[in-house]
Amino acid sequence: MAAQEAVSQPLPPDLRAWWSYADGAHSGLQADGGWLIPPGFVPYSIAEALESRRLWMDVARKVAPLDQWDDFVNSENNRPAGTVCETWLPAWLPVATNHGGGNLFVDLRGGPKNGCVMEFYRDTGALAQPPWADVADMLDDIAERLEEDEAEVDDLGRVDWP
Repeated sequence: MAAQEAVSQPLPPDLRAWWSYADGAHSGLQADGGWLIPPGFVPYSIAEALESRRLWMDVARKVAPLDQWDDFVNSENNRPAGTVCETWLPAWLPVATNHGGGNLFVDLRGGPKNGCVMEFYRDTGALAQPPWADVADMLDDIAERLEEDEAEVDDLGRVDWP
């Protein structure tokens, strides 16, 4: 799988399963299907996830001093998954976008929270604890919220999370 090759490590089984069943929502779905992941994210296709990751990595390299980039990445990539960081890391794989500078990503660093889903925003980075333990937990949460009518679904089937 191209995503696994990009991050040079195995993907969590739940992420592999999700992408094998549904390869994201593809660009522009918000206008067609709404925000499928609360609080307002649309799933990436694998190709879009890899392009987003490439762009975030380009920005991270430009922001960090080049002479310190390798040391910084090694230090941050050795911290446990779920640890906050202001700069995009190579061990992060985006899975959804809010089309406004925010991404959900799977943290592939080691530790007990490996595979957790976190939020990253261009202005602040990833400064909050993971809202979901993994992709399966995220999908279960969405299903529960839909069953409890937390989302608003319009006549065209578009999802919105108030």
